Amino acid sequence: MNRHRTSRSAVRVVISAALCVVAAAAPLQRSATAQDARDATAQDARGATRATVMLVTLGTFPRALADAVERGLRAELQVDVQRMNDVPLPRAAYYPQRRRYRADRLLDHLHTLVPSGPRMRIVGMTEVDISTTKGRVFDWGVFGLGDLDGSACVISAHRLRRRARDAAHVEFRVVTTAIHEIGHTLGLEHCVEPRCVMRDAEGSITTVDASTGHLGPECRAELDAARPLVAPTR
Repeated sequence: MNRHRTSRSAVRVVISAALCVVAAAAPLQRSATAQDARDATAQDARGATRATVMLVTLGTFPRALADAVERGLRAELQVDVQRMNDVPLPRAAYYPQRRRYRADRLLDHLHTLVPSGPRMRIVGMTEVDISTTKGRVFDWGVFGLGDLDGSACVISAHRLRRRARDAAHVEFRVVTTAIHEIGHTLGLEHCVEPRCVMRDAEGSITTVDASTGHLGPECRAELDAARPLVAPTR
């Protein structure tokens, strides 16, 4: 599932259309108790954040889903979230043989949009089908792709809608995927913690559905150590 370059900042991690199967049943709503704890932590920190995440729509993306992504990133990862104007999908990323867009080229495009700075991140949100190279498969359909400890990631709602029970189910999948990919940009790799949002994806959509939508204790501790909260300057 990983696509490596020559440096850690350029390693790209993908959530593929084939996700690992987990036996536990999937909650379709994020835990209220955990959500309250995250909100309390953010409030106690008095505005402290780990990074600033820019949200940008590539082509089209439902406003309600974008709002849900913003809420999820703020609550789970304690990041500041800002919106950018929508931008067209870059023609250079289109793969006509499969009528979809190459996720790696979308990341290259997003790198040109993200403001400079070590704490800046960007997530591109789109409805079109996206793909990348996985092993010997040149064009492998994916849910998302992100730079490990880098600045950019992209998510697509296209495959996340398949066989979803309702709008709430789609929202859960999209927000979970966004948290996973931004987690990669903050330095988190795939883990083996049961139902953690950072679990690898190798079998079916069941892994996304079985996730709690939250970081497990080990990933939470790793994030706190690597990207501690920073209070805003006054």
